[in-house]
Amino acid sequence: MSGHAEDIFAFQQKTPMLREHYLTTSDYEMWQKYLPPSRSVFGSVGYARICERYRACSPRLYVLASENASICYPLLLRSTNGLPFAGPNDKWDSTTPDFTGPVLMGTDDRIVEAFPGQRNDLFQSEKIVAEFAHLHPWSSARAVLDPQGLVYNRDIVWVDLTLDSEELWRKQLRYGTRKQIATSVRSGVRVFASSADDHLHEFQRIYEGTMRRNHAHHSYYFPFDFFRAFREEMPENARFVFAEYKDQIVAAVLNLYDDTDVFGFLGGSDAAFQSVRPMSAVIWNTIQSTHEAGRKRLILGGGYKPGDGILYYKTGFSPLLQPFHIYRRIHLERDYALLERQCREYYQVAELPPGYFPSYRQTPQQA
Repeated sequence: MSGHAEDIFAFQQKTPMLREHYLTTSDYEMWQKYLPPSRSVFGSVGYARICERYRACSPRLYVLASENASICYPLLLRSTNGLPFAGPNDKWDSTTPDFTGPVLMGTDDRIVEAFPGQRNDLFQSEKIVAEFAHLHPWSSARAVLDPQGLVYNRDIVWVDLTLDSEELWRKQLRYGTRKQIATSVRSGVRVFASSADDHLHEFQRIYEGTMRRNHAHHSYYFPFDFFRAFREEMPENARFVFAEYKDQIVAAVLNLYDDTDVFGFLGGSDAAFQSVRPMSAVIWNTIQSTHEAGRKRLILGGGYKPGDGILYYKTGFSPLLQPFHIYRRIHLERDYALLERQCREYYQVAELPPGYFPSYRQTPQQA
């Protein structure tokens, strides 16, 4: 499989003055040049290196650039060789980091026009069977994707950090949420940021307890070194925030941020201390600190399903909702059909449940 800075396709011959790169994490400086964490924290090479170590994938950054603009597309490639039914086939499928998809910077109509065809050629040559992307809700680069592949997923909650402090408190926060924050203050909950090892161990404890309580899939559990990697790889773009009550850590959140957006990424709370509302204190602290830092949005995400309790809780911090879309496309149809058939035979089912993409990566119950 290719994927180095030197692998610059013979694209300049077809469209003069446009450059094309397909980067790995080894191309650290060039990745940083084209897509720095200040522009896209999830698309950064630091985040890619963490995914490479802990998410069983091979990160790539596809770049189409001119003198004045670029489209950067961070990819997480997964080998289909790892599927229990596939066998060696040297094929891949792709997903993306959260809130990325193609990232368009600058203005050049030639890039927008050329990107779809060049991206398709790349996926064919690299034997990428299927493409799945989590799109940034405010990205203008959706224009370079096939509209038939765009799928509405859900609404997400976000906080407008450009408002002044009084508006954030009085107009964005629901009355009940303000009461929760006041309860945490009266109870003596202390909120602070830290990346020391002892606090990261506490973060892991709180996080894993929350995952067990919610019956999370095993893929949501990580070793301690995963959390420490954010301190090592992304020290300027990751912030661990803790709530302490009576000398005990009772809630924690890992926020990731670039120059524009702040993302509530991972976190949880100790259910035994919900009465002092530690998570509300952590989120309010994040709103205050990122507002003071001049960022534009805090993205809290959505619920598990429309109208659930998680979504209701998040809308207590802001009534603002933004549609979140995913993108799906099959590039190698014969290979996709073969993998589907092999999956059905392996699990002994006549049909694979609809809605999952790529369909062959689900594990349906056996008939």
